[in-house]
Amino acid sequence: MAKGYWFINVDVVDPVDFISYAHANVSFLAERKAKFLIAGGDFEHMEGIKRHRNALVEWPSYEVALDAYRSPEYQRIAAQRGECAITDVAVVEGYDGEQPSAAEPADSTPQFPRGYWMVRMDVTDPAGYEHYRAENVKALAQFGGWFLVRSGRSTVVEGKGRSQYIVIAFPDLASARACYHSFDYQQAFARRKLAAQGDLIILSGHAGRQPAL
Repeated sequence: MAKGYWFINVDVVDPVDFISYAHANVSFLAERKAKFLIAGGDFEHMEGIKRHRNALVEWPSYEVALDAYRSPEYQRIAAQRGECAITDVAVVEGYDGEQPSAAEPADSTPQFPRGYWMVRMDVTDPAGYEHYRAENVKALAQFGGWFLVRSGRSTVVEGKGRSQYIVIAFPDLASARACYHSFDYQQAFARRKLAAQGDLIILSGHAGRQPAL
């Protein structure tokens, strides 16, 4: 079964109150045994709109992720965040189809964190976008890319969003950056620019303690 994710982009406006929210959020995720794949940290803004703090939370399925977000317990926490941050949140479905690489990258460790692309897209030319999807796998395979999310079901539950969400994991941050700047990906990207408008950031994975530990 495909995983589910919370895809979160935040601009903090009250850092003190945000710390209180963050403690409540981590406690909730610990109770529900959710897992951070991305939890803040530095990022490289490549395209489109950005916010300055980003997170990706993994759940057993899309349905579990959506139910957790909609629960009364979490809605109280989300209201607390709404008083101290501007936030875009989408609940998105994971991908369990064919992959460009032979194996999923190893989980992040403090010494070797994964790299990620977090991407949001609005497609304006579906046929052209399908050509882009077919072409980009060459570059992704070269750098060990692995789709966690690939335009499955999504529900925008806070703020602004787009119609499609993509998350790609890489063995490390250097591979994620090198893939984006590679000749093969830039060729595919030239096609995508004509077929879609999007936001793309490159981030390092979370390598610290998990809420459930």
